Amino acid sequence: MKLFKTLLLILFVSTAFSQNNEILKIDNHVVNKSEFEQIYWKNKKEKIATKEDLDEYIELFINFKLKVISAEELGLDTTNKFIDELSGYRKQLEKPYLTDTSITESLINEAYYRTINEINASHIMVKLGPNPNPSDTLKAYNKISSFLKSINSGEVSFEKIAEESSEDPYAKTNAGNLGYFNAFKMIYSFENAAYKTPIGDVSKPIRTRYGYHLVRPNSTRKAMGKVKTSHIMITTNQKLPNNNKITSEKINSIYNDLNNGTLSFEELANKFSEDRKSAKNGGEIGWISSGGNVYPEFEKTVFSLTKNGDFSKPFKTPNGWHIVKRLDYEPIGDLKSLSYELKNKIEKDMRGQKTKSSFIKKLKVDYADLIEELIILNELEKILKNKDFDFKNMTLNKEIKGINNVILSIENRSYPIYDFLEYLLNLKKLDKNLITNNTLTKLYEKFVNQKLIAFEKTQLEKKYPEFKALMKEYRDGILLFEISDQMIWTKAIKDTSGLKEFYISNTNTWKWPNRIKATIYTSESKKTISKAVSLKKKKGINNDSLIKIINKENILSLSYESKIVEDFSKYNTSFEELKKGFNKLINANDKWTTIYVEEKLPVANKKLQECEGLVVSAYQNYLEKVWIENLKKNHTMEVNYDTLYSIKNKP
Repeated sequence: MKLFKTLLLILFVSTAFSQNNEILKIDNHVVNKSEFEQIYWKNKKEKIATKEDLDEYIELFINFKLKVISAEELGLDTTNKFIDELSGYRKQLEKPYLTDTSITESLINEAYYRTINEINASHIMVKLGPNPNPSDTLKAYNKISSFLKSINSGEVSFEKIAEESSEDPYAKTNAGNLGYFNAFKMIYSFENAAYKTPIGDVSKPIRTRYGYHLVRPNSTRKAMGKVKTSHIMITTNQKLPNNNKITSEKINSIYNDLNNGTLSFEELANKFSEDRKSAKNGGEIGWISSGGNVYPEFEKTVFSLTKNGDFSKPFKTPNGWHIVKRLDYEPIGDLKSLSYELKNKIEKDMRGQKTKSSFIKKLKVDYADLIEELIILNELEKILKNKDFDFKNMTLNKEIKGINNVILSIENRSYPIYDFLEYLLNLKKLDKNLITNNTLTKLYEKFVNQKLIAFEKTQLEKKYPEFKALMKEYRDGILLFEISDQMIWTKAIKDTSGLKEFYISNTNTWKWPNRIKATIYTSESKKTISKAVSLKKKKGINNDSLIKIINKENILSLSYESKIVEDFSKYNTSFEELKKGFNKLINANDKWTTIYVEEKLPVANKKLQECEGLVVSAYQNYLEKVWIENLKKNHTMEVNYDTLYSIKNKP
């Protein structure tokens, strides 16, 4: 810290400023007009800057900058805690700058359209395992292609193939019909096929992680929003004789109890519903969206209820018999209100790969002349198959011929083959003898993408001034919090001797007002109050006995409360008017009251333990004041007031 410097606050344009846009200089730290304005307008609602506002704010800004500089001088910006916290904020702030915003916006619009427009579609599926070999993949593709050929030729219907040949286990009962769905309910490639294929047509074969599909969209409808729902469910067991009759009789009996008001829906659900998870919550199963993954008959019934509190007649699904109740309803919001939610879903969905891929393509265009093509695959393969190459101990490999050859360049950064091999090692365990040119090409592409994004992250401050300003704001904010905690907040709490000394020096600041220790007697009857006072004066009985006597016939006739009173206005009296013992009857808010004063407590200083919170707060303010004064003594400051007062209107 720089010591023994004097405060220099210049009220004119200093010659020390080299540029007109410099607004503040603290030692060798310069704040430009743009930086000051960005923070000034962010904290100001009005769109016009006045001289008075600017004068007030520059003082606050100086204090803020002094604190941040103090934190830097203490090295708080070099601690692991600071670095980790700032890094965490940076990862969040980077996200919008590491994506193709135009693609993202397009995907948001697409997802919203599909959210409000549901589609009914059928499919035929040929299964594929998680890691199929090429021959199994070809076999599945040929099979699904033969189905498509048969449908297109009119040889056989879509439904017949779905029922007889689809490997979707539900196809035999629903002819491949999946009901209505909307955005994010299906795998993205499947969803695309449904929405992009004309109604009634059959898509070309599409691949998902489940296998190959043919998709036929059947119809569309507007989405209906979502309903918060409860249900009572009675399951069916086809193996038991007469089970359908028994379950239908049981659900109808419950329905009759509902109609008769014998028990509430919640009580009946808790008592009889065989969905025990929801039964304990009165049958509540949460929100059901139209186009969701529920049975069509369940969805149809839920959305047929028009008012909150309505319940349905019994109906059947493959799970059993149900009665549903509508608890609440929400329509689908507009694009603006759903944009954030849709964006988050896109990032987690396969759609996110589109934005990432598009962004990578743009980066490759930006750095096209700086990325070398992989022309040394054969050389790389030779290194991997070298008998002296140890894939697990990369440090032993540095002398192998060719390992230091540059494999990638981005601007002034070069990456040797050695870096790529380390990337492979960290990515996953690989058998070097099984690595082919084709494998290397794919892995190299991932390596390039990773390095491009990593490099782009280092360029964000250069390319985007708003990002640079935001990062500085977060950086300074973290430092401000840490230094303030050290110098003010925690110090005020831990420095017990300093706190006590501060309290003693300012003990007259915290005072008790005039108070009374009293018992307040209240009744709606003046006669009752008078009787109570008479009994207390004549017999001196305690309050509990008094209440028993007075409230013999009416338990609410008389009440009392013993407490310390500071506010006398609600009793239409004052501290001075009150005397020890019983005082005059008062009629306030249609109730009769009398105050029995046990003790009058005049103005007095509060003990530390009685006002510790207030003292700590005041001590913190004192510590901050002293700290700021010392900072100003130890740093030289210059303000360019001409530049400051040139700020007029919010940009």
